[in-house]
Amino acid sequence: MSSFEELRGKIHDIVSELQPVRQLIKSLPSIEDALKHPDSINDHDLLLENLLTLMSELGTSKDKNYQKISAQLQQITIDFLYKDLPHPPSGYLALPPFSETPTTEAPTSTVPGTYVNYAYRSADGSYYNPLIPSMGQAGTPYARSVPGSLQTNLKNLPDAGLVFDMLLKRPTKAEGSGEEADGFTPHPGGVSSLFFALADLIIHCIFNTNSRNSTVNDASSYLDLSVLYGSSEKDVQSVRRKDPQGRPDGTGKLYEDVFADGRLLLMPPAVCALLIVFSRNHNFIAQRILDINEWGTYTNPDSLKATIEKASSDQERQNALRALQAQDDEIFHRSRLVNCGFFMKVILGDYVGAILGLARDGSNWRLDPLMEMRRLSHEFAPRGEGNVVSLEFNLLYRWHATLSRQDKAWTEKLFKETLQQDGINVKFDQLQPAQFFKAAAKVLNVNKDVRTWTFDGLKRDADGRFSDADIAKILQDSTSYRAGAYRARGIPEVLRVIEVLGIEQARGWGACSLNEFRKFIGLKPYNSFKEWNNDDSVARAAEVLYKDIDNLELHVGMQAEQAKTPGPGAGLCPGYTISRSILADAVCLTRGDRFLTVDFTPFNLTTWGFADCQYPTSPDGSFGGMLTKLLFRHFPAYYPARSAYAHFPFLDPVYMQEQLQKRGTADQYIWTRPRPPVGVSTGEVTIIDNYDEVAKILSTPQDWKSSYETKLGTVVAGLKNPKLPDMTLVNKLLHDSSNKWPSFFAQETQNLIRTKSVAHSGSIAKMKFVDIVSDVINVLPVRWICQELAGLELGAEYPESKYITELQDVCRYVFLDFEPVYDWQLRESSIAFFREFNKDVRLHLETESGFISNTLSHFKKHLPKRPAFLDKLHKEGHDLRIDELATALFCAVVPTAAHWAQDVAHIVNHYIEASRVEERAELVALVKAGRIAGRATDLIKNALVNDPAVFSVPRTAQKGTSIARQDGSNVTAGETVFLNIMAANESRSKGQPGIHTAGEHGYLLSAEFFEQVTPVVVAEILALSNLQRAPGNSGVFSRFTQHLHGVPEQVYIDAHGGLTPFPTSLIVSYI
Repeated sequence: MSSFEELRGKIHDIVSELQPVRQLIKSLPSIEDALKHPDSINDHDLLLENLLTLMSELGTSKDKNYQKISAQLQQITIDFLYKDLPHPPSGYLALPPFSETPTTEAPTSTVPGTYVNYAYRSADGSYYNPLIPSMGQAGTPYARSVPGSLQTNLKNLPDAGLVFDMLLKRPTKAEGSGEEADGFTPHPGGVSSLFFALADLIIHCIFNTNSRNSTVNDASSYLDLSVLYGSSEKDVQSVRRKDPQGRPDGTGKLYEDVFADGRLLLMPPAVCALLIVFSRNHNFIAQRILDINEWGTYTNPDSLKATIEKASSDQERQNALRALQAQDDEIFHRSRLVNCGFFMKVILGDYVGAILGLARDGSNWRLDPLMEMRRLSHEFAPRGEGNVVSLEFNLLYRWHATLSRQDKAWTEKLFKETLQQDGINVKFDQLQPAQFFKAAAKVLNVNKDVRTWTFDGLKRDADGRFSDADIAKILQDSTSYRAGAYRARGIPEVLRVIEVLGIEQARGWGACSLNEFRKFIGLKPYNSFKEWNNDDSVARAAEVLYKDIDNLELHVGMQAEQAKTPGPGAGLCPGYTISRSILADAVCLTRGDRFLTVDFTPFNLTTWGFADCQYPTSPDGSFGGMLTKLLFRHFPAYYPARSAYAHFPFLDPVYMQEQLQKRGTADQYIWTRPRPPVGVSTGEVTIIDNYDEVAKILSTPQDWKSSYETKLGTVVAGLKNPKLPDMTLVNKLLHDSSNKWPSFFAQETQNLIRTKSVAHSGSIAKMKFVDIVSDVINVLPVRWICQELAGLELGAEYPESKYITELQDVCRYVFLDFEPVYDWQLRESSIAFFREFNKDVRLHLETESGFISNTLSHFKKHLPKRPAFLDKLHKEGHDLRIDELATALFCAVVPTAAHWAQDVAHIVNHYIEASRVEERAELVALVKAGRIAGRATDLIKNALVNDPAVFSVPRTAQKGTSIARQDGSNVTAGETVFLNIMAANESRSKGQPGIHTAGEHGYLLSAEFFEQVTPVVVAEILALSNLQRAPGNSGVFSRFTQHLHGVPEQVYIDAHGGLTPFPTSLIVSYI
């Protein structure tokens, strides 16, 4: 059974299940036409767009049945699109060298004579299909998908230059509908120039026609980021970092801001700038993989190099060098897999999302061509079997009509300067191919050292990096530039020679006609030129040139075809044939790559790496965009949280703002172009690590503000007016009840240890184990808030783990949101929890007052008995609004709950060390004797000085200061600095107290609560008999230290490979 027959049958089967949309499906003429003419679909009826829109709506429905139907439709559609092209191809431009065994250099293994146990991409794309090693390899011929049977003699085809002038050339003044004064037609779907910068990267990854043999593709047929890494082992080695002695770096990193493909230097600057983002991302990934060291096999590269230097024999030196090479290879290859995963997700998320108009329409649904699936026959749909790009798609991806005004001017300047350097002074319409090749060859013959390459006049610093400011400016410029529309007569004259060469190359390849290609992919052939393009002038010109519609060449026919108009499922709006084809190609390129499918696993990418390159959780503000994450990650000073330039980089901000205004969500974003950071124009952050200065800044919050008030105000009052309630009464009542809290926490700690412990099943019958962090410490503030203060439900539907996550999200957003990557998700999660909390507390208070609100009648929760604390709150706050009381309680206790648990976990971890058994015993004895003040409190604080829960915090100057930056100038008003608490403590003089807190606001970190409750909880845990760490990794924090904004930050790894600032697990044993 064919995929289309499966699709047709599935649609018939599910119509009866789709009661809400039954009439919609029946009324779609595109589906009716496709069911009648499966081999000749009229794509002008928008079948694929309607299906994708339907899948999107069903996939984002809250009804699980609809979601299931969406997934089934998607599976059939993906299988259908994948089969658009034969696998493997049946035709080639030349005989591929299948008889030759590809040569590729394998990574170094630690043990000589063994293979590495991780998957890796070869430099040249060989062995992607181990059974056909050269399939898609760089240096092999293009495939031919459609055998051309055009009967027209080549001598009867029109002159290529004349074809350009009559059908493709952009006018220099307004001549038709939609054209502006200079002849430019803005993209109707608001697509930005940066979208086409990514398109350039994709195109150059998979197409690089050999200059001497045009049948050969010098790039691989995979989305392997070869523009960054290269297409040969020599290319790859040119970008990989080595020390001054030429030895491997040991970190798997690239040189700073490098890439391997010199062709991109001739592209508009946003192309190179966007590639720099992926270059930096590789190094970020490599450092993170080295820091996490998941298998514990990596060694500090400096130690390995020291071993080489100190080696007493050649064999010892060779072993150490091999270990360094093996480590460098492994980190490099794993990092490349993760980085290519990002590239793939940017393509499927941002790029295809823009093509289908999903981001514009506010949908986070995405087509997933990588999924594992079975056909109705129960056989697996193929994945990872290889791919070979074809000449037809080489011709398809020539989208010069979309060149923006600004990129057109840049290209004209480049051409003029390049030609003049070679003594060529001709108009663009008179430029001959030979002249172009001569001038271009000189430009491409750049310095072989990629570390010296530059573009758009940018300068590298002493480390070889471009400034953040320069790269961000180019990227933001490109986002603000509206791309040109796909259309006949839309290509600037400066590219005339390129188009002429393309037309002639297509003829030299024997390319099929437009109608032959449409037949091949199951589309209805055009019967006339007017059907192909309804512009009378364009249709008539094509008819004069080609006489018969069946003679219309593929390249020309696709570029000058009538373009779509924006609508559901249509955001890119190219010609109809291009629109249908690019989806099939996207499916084949990704689904055929085993490193994006069957080998795309946590084992190969590392657990963290695999998790890091997944789509963001919803809501994320960008409707599933992955480029957003990279812009926030690598340019946080230039892409602040909520910036539309980061959330929608592929859409003109002016256009996108209009779209979101229609939906009423535009005010959630910042639409103005991001301003450079205050104080340091290049984006570097001022770090304060002197003890006296750090202590002074933390003790003068009126002069150095944290984001506490703004962030917490946003959670409880919204973005427009972020303000905090009066917490005087709540704090008073908490103070009045403070004598109760130590006994409550002590009892709950005992209860949790007793109920959560697991007996040892071996020979040590009395030994028990408990996860003291996840099952005890993190649960304590949850129970206190739910049972003693707010009266929140705890049970199967609302488990403690859910509250732990919610408390951590609020704490992280209010206090630890130092970078914009997760700002949107944390804010929305915090707001959602606040609303639930507020609603529950209001219900308790409204019930007490005898007032039943409209909300109450619809309330479905079964809340526990109202706590005595709320009785007092209602009694003493009778003059205040109930909403204000509930909000004040939230603000007083929720934000610092996770912070308190974090501190307790660090204290316990500190004193559980066998070397501190005497201090542990002293602390327990003091607390049990009721002598908490003094020495016991000092022991608690000392633990946090030695291992603070927070290593560094930002503060913003409210006025000019005497605090100096690294360059000697003073920090100015509005400038944000980072305080390095760890370094400050290390630099303090003898007798100076250590800094154990970052001065956060909130009741749980107040001296009253912290110094009364914390020692009691810690003592209950440390008093356990024969307390010690569980064996191996179970008994230690899973954490590492990263450097963010130039300061250290400790990060914990959860069970799913995700990262969090909070301890996740620490198993201890006791008797």
